[in-house]
Amino acid sequence: MKNDTIAALSTPYGRGAVALIRLSGKESLKVFEKIFTSREKLEERRAVYGVVDTGSLKDDVIAILYTSPRSYTGEEVVEIFCHGSTVITESILRALIKNGARYAEKGEFTKRAFENGKLTLTEAEGIIDLIDAQSESAARAAYNLSSGKLKEKTKEIADGIKELTANLNAAIDYPEENLETDEYGECLSKCRKLIKKAKSLAETYESGKKINDGVNVVIAGKPNVGKSTLLNALVGFERAIVTPQAGTTRDTVESSYVFDGVLFKVTDTAGVRDDYDSEAERMGIERSFNAIKGADIVLILDDSEYETSAPKIFVGTKCDEIKIPDGRFAVSGKTGENITELKKLIYDKAGVNTGGEILLTNLRQFEALTRCAEALNRAAEGLENNVEAELITVDLLEAMSEAGAMDGAAATSEVVDGIFARFCVGK
Repeated sequence: MKNDTIAALSTPYGRGAVALIRLSGKESLKVFEKIFTSREKLEERRAVYGVVDTGSLKDDVIAILYTSPRSYTGEEVVEIFCHGSTVITESILRALIKNGARYAEKGEFTKRAFENGKLTLTEAEGIIDLIDAQSESAARAAYNLSSGKLKEKTKEIADGIKELTANLNAAIDYPEENLETDEYGECLSKCRKLIKKAKSLAETYESGKKINDGVNVVIAGKPNVGKSTLLNALVGFERAIVTPQAGTTRDTVESSYVFDGVLFKVTDTAGVRDDYDSEAERMGIERSFNAIKGADIVLILDDSEYETSAPKIFVGTKCDEIKIPDGRFAVSGKTGENITELKKLIYDKAGVNTGGEILLTNLRQFEALTRCAEALNRAAEGLENNVEAELITVDLLEAMSEAGAMDGAAATSEVVDGIFARFCVGK
């Protein structure tokens, strides 16, 4: 399958002005020329105008040839810009398949780029994060990943571990030249610096996850305290139904807004009360408690106690009608008074760091770096206690493996396949 020529639509399926179809594989040009005619010869990285004839219809297209290895995938690639009709794109794809290509699988173009050494796993994850970005901060974090900035940091750690391992291997290979105490001390100092680098990078995950996935804000309280009105005010439109009747919200209602470049996902919950009047309301209240437990921020609109480790903001929602008690942030869901100020407070409480260039954005990256730091910590303890060099290098090799897993050098096929399965077919 690796030697197959693959084809897919790389722009969204549907009607549009222009569509892009991509071919990749050693037979790309040969396959394409069977359906393409032009007065000009296809030359590398040069847009050429011509006509595609699928046998059932024709279309004027622009084609660009990329030769191996100077292409996205590292293989011979042809990109075809045609009119954005589903009839046209499907006809061209069928013609390409008939003439020797096959349909690409999810993420297969980018997977081939990874396999051909054009990008690392973290860069590939940056690309899918960039495609999925829902806010400016998420797009910036994704671009930093896709452009290799995380790769540079993990390489620094990996190179440091290699150097440290080489020093210890010298003691193993030449036991007659035992490492002196000061040399052990120097190795320990280097190891601690590597631990600090790994931990510092791992600590960016909390902000990176919130930026990438959005900050989960849950509104909690008894019936008729203004939860749904507050949701509508935060997101800027009437997402939830608002009535004077208690128990209107029987399920969680979700929407979102962006503030200062960060996505906030807001959940309105069913009003919590003991005297619920139906099984549906009871189930809704149960979901309310589950949502509160998984929140990043909880907006509390009553005096109840809620089981959560997330930061809490006590809010009074009807400052246009009543005096809000001290200790509550006063807003009006109806008039919008202080809603922007509340968004600023939520932003501050979320603890999102958008200033750093490099952020871990998924659990795989965080766990690999955490395991790397733990292995380095065991190596440091060994150095501190003058343990034999052979035993210390075992921990260093494990740390090296985890650092390598970040960018694919030691990643399992299941991890690699799982990453590229997140991509759409044409990427």
